[in-house]
Amino acid sequence: MTKDTAPEADGTQSARRSGRATQARGAARRREILDTAMSLFSVGGFNTVSLADIANEVGITQAGILHYFPTKAALLLAVLQEREARNVVSRQEHQQRGDSPLAAYVETLAENDRNPELVQLFVILAAESTAEGHPGHDWFVQRNNNLMKTMVGLVEETVDVSKLPDGVDAEVVARWMLGLAHGLGAQWVFDTSAFPRAEHVRLFLRLLEPYMRP
Repeated sequence: MTKDTAPEADGTQSARRSGRATQARGAARRREILDTAMSLFSVGGFNTVSLADIANEVGITQAGILHYFPTKAALLLAVLQEREARNVVSRQEHQQRGDSPLAAYVETLAENDRNPELVQLFVILAAESTAEGHPGHDWFVQRNNNLMKTMVGLVEETVDVSKLPDGVDAEVVARWMLGLAHGLGAQWVFDTSAFPRAEHVRLFLRLLEPYMRP
């Protein structure tokens, strides 16, 4: 009985190993496509870069791209989601190391600034997606709403809002933080040597020190 079933067991294990190897290759290829698209979109914008451009850069056919991402819009959304997920992980890691929630946000900005292409990507796509027909429009609307809620939470965790001047609350400070980071980013991508974006936002946090929680 054992001898009869052994070949079947060996075949099953071999199939599983082969399946895992195929999955690993697929994940690696998907990652390569995402990284390439992220780089090309950041330089030329979504409307200028074609799937053929991305396929040529990766070294596969356009059909190969569509195997992983059925449309160009689906690829764009995957790029945006990937970048956002990296930021969330980064912020959480900085908080685990002891940074305050707002300081962790600034440290994540600093990490992004080490790759100006990523900052440029969001500046370009955020501007392009203001048009309702843009495939990233709904994503950016939802993202901005979620980011505002998140930032209000970070402010409330870091700042004693009861100490703030009249008319200033957690929502106002959150809008200042986001407006400063995004506005400086739009300036910074034109000349990354002109000033350090993250450091300027960090200086704003120093102004909030009298209102910080212990």
